[in-house]
Amino acid sequence: MSSDKVIMQSREQEQLLQQSQAGFDAYYDALGAALVNFVERLGIQPAHEVLTNAAEYLPYIDAAMRTIVIRDESWQWVKTMLGYFIGEYFVQGHAGCWYVETRPDSPYFCRYMVGGFEHGLPADAAIDPEALALAFLGQSVPRELATLIADAQARCAAPGGG
Repeated sequence: MSSDKVIMQSREQEQLLQQSQAGFDAYYDALGAALVNFVERLGIQPAHEVLTNAAEYLPYIDAAMRTIVIRDESWQWVKTMLGYFIGEYFVQGHAGCWYVETRPDSPYFCRYMVGGFEHGLPADAAIDPEALALAFLGQSVPRELATLIADAQARCAAPGGG
Protein backbone atom coordinates (compact mmCIF):
# COMPACT_ATOMS: atom_id res chain seq x y z
CA MET A 1 0.00 0.00 0.00
CA SER A 2 1.39 3.41 -0.88
CA SER A 3 1.75 6.07 1.80
CA ASP A 4 -0.80 8.24 -0.06
CA LYS A 5 -3.39 5.51 0.29
CA VAL A 6 -2.65 5.13 4.02
CA ILE A 7 -3.01 8.90 4.53
CA MET A 8 -6.25 9.02 2.55
CA GLN A 9 -7.65 6.06 4.42
CA SER A 10 -6.84 7.62 7.78
CA ARG A 11 -8.45 10.91 6.67
CA GLU A 12 -11.59 8.99 5.74
CA GLN A 13 -11.48 7.20 9.07
CA GLU A 14 -10.99 10.52 10.85
CA GLN A 15 -14.03 11.98 9.04
CA LEU A 16 -16.12 8.92 9.85
CA LEU A 17 -15.08 9.14 13.47
CA GLN A 18 -15.93 12.85 13.68
CA GLN A 19 -19.37 12.17 12.19
CA SER A 20 -19.95 9.28 14.61
CA GLN A 21 -18.88 11.32 17.61
CA ALA A 22 -21.13 14.23 16.57
CA GLY A 23 -24.02 11.81 16.06
CA PHE A 24 -23.31 10.11 19.36
CA ASP A 25 -24.09 13.26 21.33
CA ALA A 26 -27.55 13.46 19.76
CA TYR A 27 -28.07 9.70 20.16
CA TYR A 28 -27.10 9.76 23.83
CA ASP A 29 -29.07 12.95 24.58
CA ALA A 30 -32.21 11.34 23.13
CA LEU A 31 -31.73 8.04 24.96
CA GLY A 32 -33.47 8.79 28.27
CA ALA A 33 -36.67 10.40 27.03
CA ALA A 34 -36.96 8.02 24.07
CA LEU A 35 -36.53 4.92 26.24
CA VAL A 36 -39.15 6.13 28.73
CA ASN A 37 -41.53 6.84 25.82
CA PHE A 38 -40.92 3.33 24.41
CA VAL A 39 -41.66 1.68 27.76
CA GLU A 40 -44.83 3.79 28.13
CA ARG A 41 -45.97 2.79 24.63
CA LEU A 42 -45.53 -0.86 25.61
CA GLY A 43 -47.92 -0.16 28.52
CA ILE A 44 -45.31 -0.71 31.24
CA GLN A 45 -45.49 1.54 34.32
CA PRO A 46 -43.80 3.33 35.98
CA ALA A 47 -41.93 3.91 32.72
CA HIS A 48 -39.31 6.38 34.02
CA GLU A 49 -37.74 3.82 36.36
CA VAL A 50 -36.30 1.98 33.35
CA LEU A 51 -33.57 4.64 33.48
CA THR A 52 -32.36 3.34 36.85
CA ASN A 53 -33.68 -0.25 37.00
CA ALA A 54 -33.48 -1.64 33.46
CA ALA A 55 -32.99 -5.23 34.70
CA GLU A 56 -36.39 -5.13 36.42
CA TYR A 57 -38.00 -4.17 33.10
CA LEU A 58 -36.46 -7.00 31.07
CA PRO A 59 -39.24 -9.56 31.72
CA TYR A 60 -41.93 -7.01 30.81
CA ILE A 61 -40.22 -5.77 27.65
CA ASP A 62 -39.43 -9.38 26.73
CA ALA A 63 -43.11 -10.34 27.11
CA ALA A 64 -44.32 -7.26 25.19
CA MET A 65 -41.91 -7.80 22.29
CA ARG A 66 -42.16 -11.60 22.11
CA THR A 67 -44.86 -11.84 19.44
CA ILE A 68 -45.39 -8.22 18.38
CA VAL A 69 -45.55 -7.58 14.64
CA ILE A 70 -43.42 -4.57 13.74
CA ARG A 71 -44.62 -2.52 10.80
CA ASP A 72 -42.00 -1.49 8.26
CA GLU A 73 -42.36 2.20 9.11
CA SER A 74 -41.76 1.48 12.82
CA TRP A 75 -38.91 -0.98 12.39
CA GLN A 76 -36.02 1.51 12.59
CA TRP A 77 -37.54 3.19 15.67
CA VAL A 78 -38.10 -0.14 17.44
CA LYS A 79 -34.53 -1.22 16.63
CA THR A 80 -33.17 2.02 18.10
CA MET A 81 -35.35 1.72 21.24
CA LEU A 82 -34.30 -1.89 21.79
CA GLY A 83 -30.67 -0.84 21.33
CA TYR A 84 -31.16 1.85 23.98
CA PHE A 85 -32.73 -0.67 26.35
CA ILE A 86 -30.09 -3.36 25.79
CA GLY A 87 -27.29 -0.84 26.24
CA GLU A 88 -28.81 0.55 29.42
CA TYR A 89 -29.36 -2.98 30.73
CA PHE A 90 -25.61 -3.65 30.51
CA VAL A 91 -24.49 -0.16 31.57
CA GLN A 92 -26.65 -0.21 34.69
CA GLY A 93 -26.08 -3.85 35.58
CA HIS A 94 -22.30 -3.76 35.25
CA ALA A 95 -21.46 -0.10 35.95
CA GLY A 96 -20.41 0.51 32.36
CA CYS A 97 -20.70 3.40 29.94
CA TRP A 98 -21.72 4.30 26.39
CA TYR A 99 -18.97 5.27 23.95
CA VAL A 100 -18.00 5.53 20.29
CA GLU A 101 -15.48 2.87 19.24
CA THR A 102 -12.47 4.89 18.09
CA ARG A 103 -9.98 2.15 17.14
CA PRO A 104 -9.82 1.87 13.32
CA ASP A 105 -8.75 -1.80 13.60
CA SER A 106 -11.89 -2.72 15.56
CA PRO A 107 -14.77 -4.42 13.72
CA TYR A 108 -16.97 -1.98 15.66
CA PHE A 109 -15.14 1.17 14.46
CA CYS A 110 -17.45 4.20 14.76
CA ARG A 111 -20.25 2.14 16.36
CA TYR A 112 -22.08 3.17 19.53
CA MET A 113 -21.02 0.63 22.12
CA VAL A 114 -21.27 -0.11 25.82
CA GLY A 115 -18.31 -1.26 27.87
CA GLY A 116 -15.86 -0.12 30.52
CA PHE A 117 -17.62 -2.42 32.97
CA GLU A 118 -16.64 -2.18 36.61
CA HIS A 119 -18.17 -5.45 37.81
CA GLY A 120 -19.62 -8.71 36.55
CA LEU A 121 -18.01 -8.52 33.10
CA PRO A 122 -14.40 -8.00 32.02
CA ALA A 123 -13.46 -4.30 31.87
CA ASP A 124 -12.44 -4.73 28.22
CA ALA A 125 -15.69 -6.44 27.19
CA ALA A 126 -17.64 -4.52 24.55
CA ILE A 127 -21.27 -4.86 23.53
CA ASP A 128 -22.89 -3.47 20.40
CA PRO A 129 -26.51 -2.86 21.53
CA GLU A 130 -27.71 -2.14 18.00
CA ALA A 131 -26.31 -5.44 16.71
CA LEU A 132 -28.14 -7.26 19.52
CA ALA A 133 -31.35 -5.37 18.69
CA LEU A 134 -30.96 -6.43 15.04
CA ALA A 135 -30.38 -10.04 16.09
CA PHE A 136 -33.50 -9.90 18.25
CA LEU A 137 -35.65 -8.43 15.49
CA GLY A 138 -34.28 -11.04 13.09
CA GLN A 139 -35.62 -13.89 15.23
CA SER A 140 -38.86 -15.52 14.26
CA VAL A 141 -41.68 -15.17 16.79
CA PRO A 142 -41.81 -15.92 19.59
CA ARG A 143 -38.64 -13.88 20.13
CA GLU A 144 -36.78 -14.06 23.44
CA LEU A 145 -35.02 -10.87 24.50
CA ALA A 146 -34.02 -12.25 27.92
CA THR A 147 -32.29 -15.26 26.29
CA LEU A 148 -30.52 -13.02 23.76
CA ILE A 149 -29.22 -10.78 26.57
CA ALA A 150 -28.17 -13.76 28.72
CA ASP A 151 -26.27 -15.23 25.76
CA ALA A 152 -24.50 -11.92 25.08
CA GLN A 153 -23.57 -11.64 28.75
CA ALA A 154 -22.18 -15.20 28.78
CA ARG A 155 -20.13 -14.51 25.61
CA CYS A 156 -18.65 -11.38 27.21
CA ALA A 157 -17.86 -13.16 30.46
CA ALA A 158 -16.08 -16.03 28.66
CA PRO A 159 -12.30 -15.68 28.31
CA GLY A 160 -11.60 -13.77 25.11
CA GLY A 161 -15.31 -12.88 24.78
CA GLY A 162 -16.76 -9.54 23.87
